Amino acid sequence: MRNVLDLWRAERRPRWFFAAHMQGALGVGLGYVALMVFAYEQIGSAWAATAVLLADGIVAMMALAVVLGMGNALFRPATSALLPAIVSPERLTSANALYGASRDAGHLLGPALAAGILLLTGPGGPEILLAINAATFIVSALLLTRLRGVAQPTEASGESLLSDTRAGIRAVLGDRITRTLMCTSGAVVMVAGTMNVAELVLAQRELGAGSSGFALLVCAYGCGLIGGSLLGASETDEDGLRRRYLLGLGVLGIGLVGSSLAPVLAAAMATFALSGLGNGLFVVSDRVLLQRIVPERLHGRTFGLLDAVESWGFGGALLAGGALASAYGGRTTFALAGVGTLLVWLLAARVLRRTRPVLRPALAVGA
Repeated sequence: MRNVLDLWRAERRPRWFFAAHMQGALGVGLGYVALMVFAYEQIGSAWAATAVLLADGIVAMMALAVVLGMGNALFRPATSALLPAIVSPERLTSANALYGASRDAGHLLGPALAAGILLLTGPGGPEILLAINAATFIVSALLLTRLRGVAQPTEASGESLLSDTRAGIRAVLGDRITRTLMCTSGAVVMVAGTMNVAELVLAQRELGAGSSGFALLVCAYGCGLIGGSLLGASETDEDGLRRRYLLGLGVLGIGLVGSSLAPVLAAAMATFALSGLGNGLFVVSDRVLLQRIVPERLHGRTFGLLDAVESWGFGGALLAGGALASAYGGRTTFALAGVGTLLVWLLAARVLRRTRPVLRPALAVGA
């Protein structure tokens, strides 16, 4: 936490970046709860959540979702590639932690506010939440314009865009550690992502907590995410990064299994927070390892490829989650997600213990 505060006090330029993401994530948290509740109430099935998250069933929604997806596909990799350019090298880990914490804090406050708004507004609540979400995107765009010109353009390679992209991907996947990080992230999203559908079924049907209970579960998960992100703020050496990476992955799996066994809402909130803690620690460690292992000129390609892998994994998770939650319920889906995550942890641990990543000297600890 101290490292994050030092970053905020010492470097003024990234503050606009973090402010934009903080309020943008707040709107996303509101909109997420609104869409899930609205779809579930209208259709009354776990497939409703899958339909919303995949934007299936309505032509206009699909068209807008494609536009939104294209924007996110460009924005997320650019964000991870931009962080090393707007902060000093010795504060890169703290910047990733603050980015994760600011994003997750918005996701935390969003569902908490959504729970209150839904209680006060009744049937018209989801529409109000979606309108607020739309406004936050405009504010984010305005704030991010203040970062114009912070990154220096790289020299063109002279090759075509397609050839240059292929060469970059080959270079990224040529390293065993990078391949492991990519595959692990995709696999984790595929197995653990089923909770995005199952959590609504768990809250509504099996815990009997209703829409507000669902919002509280999402809120508890957000608390864990913030804690996990902040735990990843301290600068550490190569072995420390690997330990933190594997610890986060293992805690995520244990939390998912625990959620499948939770008898009441309070217990489920605790296990959701544990899962969030592990996920926050895992994501920060994963991003920092990639930023330090991969040359800076390949950061855009690296995180673009990572985003594509995770997106395909998330799509598969939503389809699997809808099928599992509809057929077997939320508890079974959470149990399978937890066991699958622990299997991914076991495989990743074997590879990382056999191969030591080589951190770039320019970004190594103490550089």
